[in-house]
Amino acid sequence: MKTNIFGALNALELAKRTGARILQASTSEVYGDPLEHPQKESYNGNVNPIGPRACYDEGKRCAETLFFDYHREHGVDIRVVRIFNTYGPRMAINDGRAISNFIVKALRGEDIIIYGGGTQTRSPQYISDLIEGMVKMMEQDNFAGPVNLGNSEEITIAQLAKKIIDLCGSNSEINLLSALKNDPQRRNPDIKLAQEKLSWRPQVPLEQGLKLAIADFEKRLKRKVNILVFSTAYEPFLGPAEKELQKLMAEMPEFHFHILTSRFKRTLSKFEQKDNLTIRRLGWGAWIDKYWLALFGGFLALRLHRRNKFSMAWSVMASYGALAAIVFKTFKKSVPFMVFLYHGDLTGRAYKKAKLIWPLYRLIFKKSEAIKTPDDVMTKRLKDLSHEWKADLLSVESTLEVSKIKETYSKLVNRVDKKLSQPK
Repeated sequence: MKTNIFGALNALELAKRTGARILQASTSEVYGDPLEHPQKESYNGNVNPIGPRACYDEGKRCAETLFFDYHREHGVDIRVVRIFNTYGPRMAINDGRAISNFIVKALRGEDIIIYGGGTQTRSPQYISDLIEGMVKMMEQDNFAGPVNLGNSEEITIAQLAKKIIDLCGSNSEINLLSALKNDPQRRNPDIKLAQEKLSWRPQVPLEQGLKLAIADFEKRLKRKVNILVFSTAYEPFLGPAEKELQKLMAEMPEFHFHILTSRFKRTLSKFEQKDNLTIRRLGWGAWIDKYWLALFGGFLALRLHRRNKFSMAWSVMASYGALAAIVFKTFKKSVPFMVFLYHGDLTGRAYKKAKLIWPLYRLIFKKSEAIKTPDDVMTKRLKDLSHEWKADLLSVESTLEVSKIKETYSKLVNRVDKKLSQPK
């Protein structure tokens, strides 16, 4: 709601001050779960104002109100387009939308989950058609909109999933789960106004567009994503935190993990590689190696980054490895940094120690974009220590850990790339 309302106000004030023409990328969600099919621009919609989707639906409706108020009251030159389901290459792999989710699952041979009976419909349009419509709208004089931009050809979610499975040559099966609350049952734009005013209609057939999107996803899924991990100890010194990390990495085979850790024993190799894991151990094989990691691990990581282009950095607990991560993060601000806290990190003696060396902990947490905690109790304790965090605080149960970590990875990378996260 804040993004839609305050963002719209800021943009409208700028357009008012400069005399610029301004476009609102609104959405088909302003129609809610429509009772009219296809949906004309004159239809006022059927939206639940207090439902789980209401922040997005009502936020966009409110933004449209602001746009037209500024147009009427201040003469701001506005254009409003209502965008229906859109797909194409370079969609975020973990963004949770139907088409990207179906393609990823099919390419991996995993079962595709559909919420509801699969009879709900969507009308997907290819990204190039949408861009052409938006450009034409901005070039059009004396027409503020709103105007629907979408594909008028409906397809059920089940049919869409089956088509994607076939195009991927996959053995994936479709599993039906309970329907989501307020999920629109039909989504089909009336595009007569766009045809009349913009001489626009979609040109890319669904199958052709899906083939292009699938080829792009297939290429990206084959490319390993490199994650840098700072861990004070690792194999064979596996405490509870390291064991959880080991399990997590095993369940994320599409990522390659580069672990920087302390050597501690001379018999241990300084370099080891297996499956989706590369381990580099620093030091001479003594207990003081953890200090060596803290002092020089960050500089080694900077050198490794030139070759591996790390997409994200992790720190297992706010410990010696985290100090190395701070050095790395100081020079590589664009790489998202996430701290993993585990049971015992801020309890008992560890909590007392944290309060004693709080400036150090504060520095570690301030450098991080996300802090993962094992439960709500630790999240509350962390908030009690300070209320200034800009980082996302994630209280993650072990059963949800992989999906939540992947979701956070996608969110943080999109934020760094200045891409907007799309609502599910």
